[in-house]
Amino acid sequence: MNRGLKLLIIGHGGHGKDVVADILRRVHGFKSISSSEFAAQKAVFPLVSDLWPDWLACFEDRRAHRALWFHAIAAYNLRPGPGLAEQILIDHDIYTGMRSRREFELSRGLFDRVIWVDRSEILPPEPLGSMELTAADADFVLDNNSDIYALADRVAWMICQFATE
Repeated sequence: MNRGLKLLIIGHGGHGKDVVADILRRVHGFKSISSSEFAAQKAVFPLVSDLWPDWLACFEDRRAHRALWFHAIAAYNLRPGPGLAEQILIDHDIYTGMRSRREFELSRGLFDRVIWVDRSEILPPEPLGSMELTAADADFVLDNNSDIYALADRVAWMICQFATE
């Protein structure tokens, strides 16, 4: 079903971005990778390798260090060469979890659609120190305040809307 669309999925931590990416991969044929895993290997662990024994331990501990991750990815994107978004999109259709306003503005043209995943009726937003984007930055807000079946239905409906535009 994927027609070559490049998607950016954003939203607060724990609101279901990775679940949406997984539904898009399994059901709709998109290619995706955990951007947190990708960033752990490329951007975060190389910068703070003295804090964890390997990139996998760094990745597993990411939720406890959101601000550190935010700043490490921002620093990575300052270096010469392609940024994280460009690198992910070489082999994948989806970037999940961008948080930086600067990165968003520099890479917005790479994406056909920006999707905000909202679970605000169940979980609070994350602190401003690790998230600079809002639902207003998205082309589509995906409600994830119910169960996984409702979310899968909403993702299918969203993809149909993209196909008719």
